[in-house]
Amino acid sequence: MNRRWIEALLADAGRIEIRHLPSGRSMIVDNADDALAAAGRQADRGNIYSTLNRPGEYIAAGQAQAVKDADVDTVVLLPFDFDPVRPADSASTDAELASAIAARDAFVQAMASRGWPMPAKAISGNGAHAVYRVFLRNDDAARQMLRSLYTGLKHRYSDDEVLFDPTVRNASRIWRLYGTVNRKGVPTPDRPHRVSAVTLPADWRRVPTKEIERLAGEFERRREGAPLDPPSNTIPIVGRGDFATLDIARWFDAHRHYVGHVGGNVHEVVCPWEGEHTTSGRRDTIVFEADGGWPGYFCHHQHCAGRTIRDVMELWADADAFCGRAWRAA
Repeated sequence: MNRRWIEALLADAGRIEIRHLPSGRSMIVDNADDALAAAGRQADRGNIYSTLNRPGEYIAAGQAQAVKDADVDTVVLLPFDFDPVRPADSASTDAELASAIAARDAFVQAMASRGWPMPAKAISGNGAHAVYRVFLRNDDAARQMLRSLYTGLKHRYSDDEVLFDPTVRNASRIWRLYGTVNRKGVPTPDRPHRVSAVTLPADWRRVPTKEIERLAGEFERRREGAPLDPPSNTIPIVGRGDFATLDIARWFDAHRHYVGHVGGNVHEVVCPWEGEHTTSGRRDTIVFEADGGWPGYFCHHQHCAGRTIRDVMELWADADAFCGRAWRAA
């Protein structure tokens, strides 16, 4: 594990959650020694993650607790994730990883031209990360601003080779604990399991909030006044893909939200809005393969009542890339 990264996390967040997947075991820690011990006990199997942001004072060290969005007081880190397009449930090749790093570096250079300071630059093992220091109260205004920012960046920085993930903006997001192994799928010589790594800038400064607001505002104005959260039954989906051919399992897997095949045309997935749930459990969220029409999506949580596949398409904005053919009007 990277002790310097953990110390940097704790310096801003105060306390972080160390989580192991797939077991789901969690521990809240407030110092690097305890963080390293908690991660080390499970580092020989599965994957190790941590939270990034400052929780409320009631989230105390020593608790075995999963942090939720509502538990976070202050957003202190903004993570940006560039993931190469590749077969489902597999690690990336060296060439795919290089593509993700190139996309990340282009993004960092563009942000620098706008006056953003240098971020921490990392590889997850399969993709590339940029992590910026910030200071934002976790309130409705900040969440709306980050939604506009990440959605706009998604359209700008995703292509057929690398996907920009707009879902990592939620305050309780768990993030790869750098220095641990990324175990994705079965390792092969050309798709190995790699150790994640991070490089911190010598002077890791915060992005001024006004600069985040300015860029988010530019993206929002380009939406031509469309509401940020339209009712799910009125979301217009415009794209070149024939959504009846959408490979929904591969789509969710590409966003690291796929759990497994339940049976028939049903798959268990992680809800894209999981960070907003108040409870969690197995098979909370499922998707259905297309059967003559579009695929289906259902989450049983009250928070997601009424959400459909259209809401997921609007959130991720890349369903076209996972369709078997382009749309042709009758």
